[in-house]
Amino acid sequence: MQNNMNNHGDANKMHAHNHAIKCNVTNCYYNDQHFCSANAIEVNAMGDGHAETSDGTACSTFIE
Repeated sequence: MQNNMNNHGDANKMHAHNHAIKCNVTNCYYNDQHFCSANAIEVNAMGDGHAETSDGTACSTFIE
């Protein structure tokens, strides 16, 4: 997955994690103790654009 937000992670990273958004992708740049620290997130459906379950979704904000 690629970052669709911007190519400069620091510009999109908050100073503190967001307690409302949990993240279990441990190698994501925005993962801060299992919470997302991005200012905004983008989640898209994989494949045909229609998700039936959470497995059919992808976080496009991800940066390794």
